[in-house]
Amino acid sequence: MNQLGQALKSAFDKLHRLGVEPPLDLIADYMLAVKDFEFFDETLRRLIRSLYNGQIGGEFTEILNNLIVGQIAQAYEQAWIEAGNQLPAPEYLRDEAQADMLQSQGYVQQLFRDIIDARVDQTGLDPLLARSKLWANRYNESKNNATALIANANGERMMWQLGPTEDHCETCAALNGKVAFASEWRASGFQPQNAPNALLECGGWNCGCELVTTDQRRSPNAMSELMNIAVLRSGI
Repeated sequence: MNQLGQALKSAFDKLHRLGVEPPLDLIADYMLAVKDFEFFDETLRRLIRSLYNGQIGGEFTEILNNLIVGQIAQAYEQAWIEAGNQLPAPEYLRDEAQADMLQSQGYVQQLFRDIIDARVDQTGLDPLLARSKLWANRYNESKNNATALIANANGERMMWQLGPTEDHCETCAALNGKVAFASEWRASGFQPQNAPNALLECGGWNCGCELVTTDQRRSPNAMSELMNIAVLRSGI
């Protein structure tokens, strides 16, 4: 975390301990400095409650849009750094990050309307709060996508790795341990998480699987195997 982020975190935590709701401009600045999963989830849940209770209005969309920008930008930059590179990231990654931001921001107004409708209809907060983790998981999904793009640009191989969950869907289990070139994974359409994900039996919901770069040998007939699994999934 940079110096600005540390200063904002200190101010934010102090206000929280005192039971004082931080000013919206401080929240927005903090979100641009600190963009991890936990903070995104916590802040979005707070925003949902505040809008539902009538404490904020249209600024909800501005704050959430800022949060999305910070979260996705950091995900792509972190993937680039973890691949052994120095910033700035190349143009192809910045372009993909921008596309990810615009896609996510396209759902902000719908969330805003859903919260307002729930407030008017008094249908309760729980279904809305349950959606916050799906938004927060965009960090992981964006980082996964960036990692795959970098591997593809470098001609690297990637392996499907099961997540930490106890139970796995049949599709993820079939893909586990498969090694193929990043370009082949992209051509097959398989990617972990990214709910709703039609190619995975689990739909990507609560999926913890990853595609990780590897030096292991490519699986025999890798592309054919991936396409066979895709066909079985689609029921063709």
